Amino acid sequence: MGLAAGQARLLSITARKSDCEFQSMRLSHQKIAMARELADLSNEYQDSLQMTKLVYDYYGKGDTSMALSYSLLMSPSALNDYMPITVTDSLGRVTLNSKLAAAARKAGIPQEGLGCLPSEVTRNLFIMGLAEQGTITTDMANKITGLPYNQAAGFGGGATVATVTEQGNYNQLLEYMSSMDNAPNINITINGSMVHGDRAEMKLITSSSEKAINANADSGSKTSSFSLADLLSGKETVQLYTYNKKGKNIDQDMGVAAQTLLEDILKQVGNSLAGILDIGDGVSASALDYAMNSVMNLYMPKDENGNYRLDFATNGEYFNAGTGVGNAPNYFGWVGEHYKRGLIKWGHNHNKNQVDINNMIQAYITFFADYMNGISKQTKDGHEVFDVKKGQLSEGNFLAKDNTEFLYTWKIGSDVSSNDLGQATFYDTLFNQICANGWTENQRIEENDYMREMLQNGMQFISKVKDDGYYYQGNYATDPYIKEVADESAIAQAEARYSTEKAKLNAKEETIDMKMKNLDTEISSLTTEYDTVKSTISKNIEKSFKRYNA
Repeated sequence: MGLAAGQARLLSITARKSDCEFQSMRLSHQKIAMARELADLSNEYQDSLQMTKLVYDYYGKGDTSMALSYSLLMSPSALNDYMPITVTDSLGRVTLNSKLAAAARKAGIPQEGLGCLPSEVTRNLFIMGLAEQGTITTDMANKITGLPYNQAAGFGGGATVATVTEQGNYNQLLEYMSSMDNAPNINITINGSMVHGDRAEMKLITSSSEKAINANADSGSKTSSFSLADLLSGKETVQLYTYNKKGKNIDQDMGVAAQTLLEDILKQVGNSLAGILDIGDGVSASALDYAMNSVMNLYMPKDENGNYRLDFATNGEYFNAGTGVGNAPNYFGWVGEHYKRGLIKWGHNHNKNQVDINNMIQAYITFFADYMNGISKQTKDGHEVFDVKKGQLSEGNFLAKDNTEFLYTWKIGSDVSSNDLGQATFYDTLFNQICANGWTENQRIEENDYMREMLQNGMQFISKVKDDGYYYQGNYATDPYIKEVADESAIAQAEARYSTEKAKLNAKEETIDMKMKNLDTEISSLTTEYDTVKSTISKNIEKSFKRYNA
């Protein structure tokens, strides 16, 4: 290698080696930054383990499923005893969402308050403002404004509770239903037009022969009334029986009539139970909706067109010839002689079908209890506390009537003249607090996490009425119904994020380590080559000096 070429190669090696050393240093700095990022991620995860949420345990059973919300505190229901639990700032001013603030402006209430209780005219403006914002209906607004304005509500006097509730097990609930002045009844009407002379038959088979109905084309309309409590207890039994003696069209008509009749019975049951078990907390109303939809899907699932159709429970022949008496009481769903599995295919001659009304209503209240208890909640034995399946009663069904431990909550009356007065008391109380203490608007207060942070940081407080009828402000932690518990959902999300991000950093670190290892190998190789080239250049120079000195 010539001197010039050697020198050029030496410079090239030096440049490449310097570049490799720079890249290695840059990757080393990246590893340091990743270590800091991993430390921050770890600290964030450790902090997330302390994350909490606020829940409202009205029944004092340690339930953590009901999140504390602005709506729960500021909307009339049995959960706040129909008295507003106000969220207030450090000055005692009531924190209003946008709709309530708009109603306050409509009534002309300044944010600093009036310092006194206003006239009924101002109160009526506030109530109508609530209706305009959709907080209450126009009908409810008219009822409230038609009642005298309660200036003492929240200031030591006036009606403070709109609804009184009572708790008990299944048997105690039925005892209460039976003792009501207007005990709920289920009216079942069979019209002669449902059948075709002597070619078809529809009747009720009951334990009270005087209430049995056997319709024919000339019988007109017949109605029997049954106590809902007796149907739920089994004190009185009722089965619906249909019999097509001949003719496909007759049987199809009978199917439509039976479906219409069952839907009417279920609506009556739903309305009756809503009047007793809907305590105005939203949860009970959702449970009743769940029960209605579930029992409809059990007895009348939707077909491919989205229409409800009658459904069978099992296969086989379950009737004594000529009597109409079958095994329906042993099943959830229809039983019959001639049908195909799945939705009923009407149109067979001599087609006998039967459904047990008691079981259908039992399914209704069992689904309600299942929702209130917590769907799919299991016992220590591993079976669901409440469960209803189509088919035999003895096959994995756990019914409300067999459970004496679960407690129902029902309305037993009112301390005031009507529910309308209870609604009026609630909004009169809220109105009085706004006028006396002032108000402030916060459009984010309905966000549960935001309200939680404001309460935990001491930016907002809870004000509620005490036994003397006056409102007092306090920290949320002193309220017996509000609990601070670990937010398991948020913790699980934080853990998942930590695991994912840590895995990404580990993968990135492995890539960097591989690159640094390759650079170290190349630097070592370049160093060796550098020394070799430098030695060659030195020998060439030495030979040149010796040659020319000679």
